[in-house]
Amino acid sequence: MRVCLVSSSFYPATFYGGPISATWDLSNKLAQNDVEIYVSTTNANGLNRLEVETNRYLRKQDNFFVKYYHEELINNFSLSFFFGIFNDIKKSDVVYIQYLFHYTSIISLIISVFQTKKIIVCPRGSLGEWGLQFKRKKFKKLWLFIFVKPFIKDVIFQASSYIEKKDIIRKYPNANVEIINDGVDFNAFQNAEKKSRIEILKKHTEIDFDEISNIFFSMGRLHKIKQFDVLINAFEIYLEKDKNAKLIIAGSDDGMGNQLEQQILELKLNNSVFLIGQVDFKHKKILFSNSDYFVLASEFESFGIVIAEALACGRPCVVSNKTPWKHLEMNNCGILVDNEKESIANGFSDIINKDFDSNKIKNYIKSNYDWEIIASVFLKIIKKK
Repeated sequence: MRVCLVSSSFYPATFYGGPISATWDLSNKLAQNDVEIYVSTTNANGLNRLEVETNRYLRKQDNFFVKYYHEELINNFSLSFFFGIFNDIKKSDVVYIQYLFHYTSIISLIISVFQTKKIIVCPRGSLGEWGLQFKRKKFKKLWLFIFVKPFIKDVIFQASSYIEKKDIIRKYPNANVEIINDGVDFNAFQNAEKKSRIEILKKHTEIDFDEISNIFFSMGRLHKIKQFDVLINAFEIYLEKDKNAKLIIAGSDDGMGNQLEQQILELKLNNSVFLIGQVDFKHKKILFSNSDYFVLASEFESFGIVIAEALACGRPCVVSNKTPWKHLEMNNCGILVDNEKESIANGFSDIINKDFDSNKIKNYIKSNYDWEIIASVFLKIIKKK
């Protein structure tokens, strides 16, 4: 079976965060299960272009190939994609489309319907209330009416969580929706290099601290939806009880970097809160494994891959209840909080007074979200007649 995976961006375009690693890991796992994966994507990476060979398939491993189409207008148009995607889809049995509000998605959807292919669409939050209301909401409404609504009966929607399924059904009550969570490469997050709290802070801040009580780690694009401003305000409150605690935030700037830097300075938190920019996999793994707790104050997550990654490292989490991790507390993996500063600050205080078993946290993730499990669910869907 040959799958054409269409995505506006693809690994190593890590600017876009968790979904990039998710599609990469799923592709690898499907290829290992004798599914031919042919990715049709672009060379966009934020406002830059990847340094990759373009407009031809590049072999990544057995059964796994990627074609990076060159974009003349980054994030807006690729002439080679426009002329090449028809044949990419024609050669495939199944078309797997990522996102909705991108020209690559809509061109591929229309061509796939015309060629009567089996189509799976993963909106990745495109139909969530926050996403629909954030910027150009009239344009998005028109876009969905013209390019998506006419083809609802022709596609299977992949919801990456129960929250996303509700969002899809609310918009399209008759849609065919399957929940297939994102996952995590559990084994890849094991056996991280051990570092002390002081070593971690020295590495990423070049500051030698005499005493550090707890390290709270967060990660994501510095974008309004991630609510890092709320997280920083919450940490200011928490520091009244734990003055030697530190908050590390990793992630590329997506519009909020300067504002967050200014906020840290105005609150005089420059010795307590640190924006360290984007980190590679090695250092992400070290940060997850050696921090005391992971925290995410996001206003919306269709899944929340960073939460799964933190749990795979055995880290208990303080997580916004706007994320689809309602089972976090019942499995003794962390605390859910309201997405406002007082509730998050209380979450910090509560979590340091609770006992967590790192191995049990890891086993929860391995048993439910390892890519081996997720890929088997995906295989059943694409092979279903």
